[in-house]
Amino acid sequence: MADGKISHAALSNAVVEYVPLINQILLSCKFQPEVARLDKRLLFSWHSGIEQIKHKKKHYFDSEALMFELVLSIATYALSESNVGCDSCIDGDFPQASRHFSKTAGAFKYLGDDLLPNWMANSKQHADMEKESLAETRVGVCVAFTTLFAAMAQQMAIATILVKPGTPNYALVGKLCSGIGDDLESFVSTLRSKSPMHMSRMDPSFLTLVTFSINVQRALSLYFLARSLWTACEYGVAISALSEATVAMRTRSSPTGRGLPEIEPNGPLQSLVPEINGYKLHMGIEKLEKDNSLVYFDKVPPSVPANKALKAIHLKKMEEFSLEMRDPLPLGVPADEPKKMEDRSMVATSIGVGHITNHSSGSDGATPPPSYDEAMSSDPRLAPALERSDSDLARELHAKLNTE
Repeated sequence: MADGKISHAALSNAVVEYVPLINQILLSCKFQPEVARLDKRLLFSWHSGIEQIKHKKKHYFDSEALMFELVLSIATYALSESNVGCDSCIDGDFPQASRHFSKTAGAFKYLGDDLLPNWMANSKQHADMEKESLAETRVGVCVAFTTLFAAMAQQMAIATILVKPGTPNYALVGKLCSGIGDDLESFVSTLRSKSPMHMSRMDPSFLTLVTFSINVQRALSLYFLARSLWTACEYGVAISALSEATVAMRTRSSPTGRGLPEIEPNGPLQSLVPEINGYKLHMGIEKLEKDNSLVYFDKVPPSVPANKALKAIHLKKMEEFSLEMRDPLPLGVPADEPKKMEDRSMVATSIGVGHITNHSSGSDGATPPPSYDEAMSSDPRLAPALERSDSDLARELHAKLNTE
């Protein structure tokens, strides 16, 4: 994904085609464990797209688990969609960028809320490999990145509002900015509390950028509040809000202080300095203070009163991700070489429901596997997770009423 020659959109499309296939193989092994065997060892090798690669030689994490391959494939889809979103943002297509970030958030939500918890609940081996595992396989990381990309999608929604002709609803935009600031703080706190080890492996410059963005969003929220209050003729409170926005855009004096993190002369954030300076000039608090002292004479409070503060809005923009389910494939020993398969070693692989042996090529004359719906309805291990549709509940209620 880091290769500039690879089209992010092409990678996303390729993963979309691949994920149902690997999931089909996983289901085939799950419902036919007695014939799921390998004639050769199967190994999946990945390196993280989230963690920082400190050495020129990439470190690959190897696993025999089909579920590992599925999880990393979905994570790759999520990150490729985020890259497409960044491309759209650069091109000025903010609505399209918002949609791609929403897809990324949806994919990480599926991993963090559904797939990974189910896998880890049934795989002690994976839980024992916390230190060595990739960030994409950790629930805390995926939950955190769900929030991050939902915030990015909301940021693109704000950009869409601001580029439209006419005067925007300043209060609404301020509330949206406050929501983004909350989400970014939640992203950091979730990583720190649930996946501190994997957080330590991420690029420090990336985390500095997130901290920088939190303070910028807080400052923007106060700036748009000030614009809204000034329009409503509440000049003193508007100046107070703008004063707080100015403080939020200053470089902080300590790592835990209020304000922007220090920007190193040759650091990755150096390119933002002209924009920061331009934004500070644009706020123009001196002009507002002059107008108030000469014309309006409105009292300026030391801080924004609680009843004037904006309440954050969280759009939670994310597109639901779902796996395409296909009927399991028939597995078994080829009819012409049963003895060869008996002599070959079987590889135990965790795929999410205990440990089973891996799949082999299809067999001749073997009993075909059940369809996906039949397998899901007849497997007692999955019964607690089944959910009846509204139509099923309606039919049951109708039958019950007819018998009474």
